[in-house]
Amino acid sequence: MLVEDETQLLVVAKDMLSTLGFTVLEAVNGREALELYQQNAARMTLVVTDIGMPVMDGYELFRKLKALKPALPIIISSGFGDSEVTSRIPQEEIAGMFSKPYRFNQLREVLKSVIVRGST
Repeated sequence: MLVEDETQLLVVAKDMLSTLGFTVLEAVNGREALELYQQNAARMTLVVTDIGMPVMDGYELFRKLKALKPALPIIISSGFGDSEVTSRIPQEEIAGMFSKPYRFNQLREVLKSVIVRGST
């Protein structure tokens, strides 16, 4: 699942994820993402989420998804910087992180490390 409130970034990131072979369910805020997860939990293998969003931010979404499924890999995408994110979410709980803007190679490497880690 991809969670991003900025339409242009959502389109770009969805295209990148599709190019990498993922089927992408998309949400524009945390509340929508949580509902989408609850409806499709059996199909969800990972989540890529923005942090700064209206309605429900990525921090709250992260906590709620981890409460539902602690092993769910969640990748954080942020324009705030890694130290800002890890000051609110323990780094060991985050499957991967990358900074905006979305860059194909960076997204691919983060996804590859999450998938490799999950298969061992």
